[in-house]
Amino acid sequence: MTIAYATPGRVLATSGDPQGGKYLVVAGGVFNLWLCFVATRGWLHVGNAQIAAVELTIMAVGFYMIRNRIDRNAIWIMAVTCGFLAGAKLVNPAISFKILHDFGIMYIFYQLGRMASERTARSTIRILMVLVLAVGFVELVFTQAFAQAFNIWDYYVQKGVISSDTVNYSNTNLFLSGNRGAGAGRTFFESVFGPHRVSSIFLEPDSLGNFSAVVFAWCLSVSKNRPGRRCVMLYILAALCFVLADSRFASGCCALMLMLRLTPLCRVALVTFLLPLLVATALTLVGSFHELPGVLPAILKDDLSGRLVFSGRLLDYWHVGQWFGMAPSQVYTSDTGYAYVLNNLGAILTLFYLGLFAFRPPRSREGEIMRAMMSVYFATSLCIGASVFTIKTAALLWFLYGTTEAGPAAPDGASARRRPAARRPVMSAMTEIAA
Repeated sequence: MTIAYATPGRVLATSGDPQGGKYLVVAGGVFNLWLCFVATRGWLHVGNAQIAAVELTIMAVGFYMIRNRIDRNAIWIMAVTCGFLAGAKLVNPAISFKILHDFGIMYIFYQLGRMASERTARSTIRILMVLVLAVGFVELVFTQAFAQAFNIWDYYVQKGVISSDTVNYSNTNLFLSGNRGAGAGRTFFESVFGPHRVSSIFLEPDSLGNFSAVVFAWCLSVSKNRPGRRCVMLYILAALCFVLADSRFASGCCALMLMLRLTPLCRVALVTFLLPLLVATALTLVGSFHELPGVLPAILKDDLSGRLVFSGRLLDYWHVGQWFGMAPSQVYTSDTGYAYVLNNLGAILTLFYLGLFAFRPPRSREGEIMRAMMSVYFATSLCIGASVFTIKTAALLWFLYGTTEAGPAAPDGASARRRPAARRPVMSAMTEIAA
């Protein structure tokens, strides 16, 4: 079904099946598991090209579904962003256009969420949670059989994430972080679960931790005055996910989101805007306290504190050119999210997008709270990596945010009432691209 009209007081048109977004989110979460199985069986050599092709296909289908929702202001903002990146690339050859791919995931799945409803959001979470826990417990109980069916180590070597000469201390086919190594045990219930960190359908424990934080954030946003047994169960299952993954980040992030949710500050746009800035500033200060003159920043200790010190040292080590995307970083940025964003997008555009996200007039109370929870999620996760941008969990995050913006009572296929695109205030229209 496709509708294409927008008049004052009427609902803006949508295109395609509003349930389609749900299936694309699920596809984004599970396709790596399927490709890993295919590669393990030897049916196909799976490298970056094949993975990118599947991911771009999912995004292309989503883009087609939202084609009638794309307005002129969103196109202008993306054109300016592309122009900046093209120009900056001339002086900073290290700039990666992958940042455009990351923004594409945000915008496409946010708009797909706007076309859906809270009921669809619950259904999406339910499908993913069943898959995550089913595969996760198979991995936990039948670890060797799971590793034989899914050779995750070789999959990531072919993908280029792990070098072929990397030492496999765990001596398994699972991902490098599937075991903390160096004699370090689990943080949560090692006597029950053993040393293994579960990765489930995401193939790596960090993404399972991100998944639990995303579900927890959505529950905090929509459960006010309507807790019910379903939300209570989702809280419990989200906590179970970060326990299985032994994700210290997810447990801490969920605790911080809960503390913010219990205060009136969760609905203050300025707090949403300032949180990432304050955390990045604090991280840079930490780096200044650990300066090693003449020594390039590096991960000297591969744990949470070591990763934080590395991120802070890199930001402190930079000159103005790196902060504004006009000079390449002296050190790789893939293990520190703030550096990845700033060196590829530049401080000015980063602040611009953050401002559009934080100060856009709210469409619903749930969306306003979800936005604050997302600010906590990004502010903390970007300290230790850029995994928040992977489609495995980013698709779900922005889809859920979109459903909260559609409003709790909105039926599938209907978005919030608004004026025609041509008559909307420019700032209101522009901010959709950031969301």
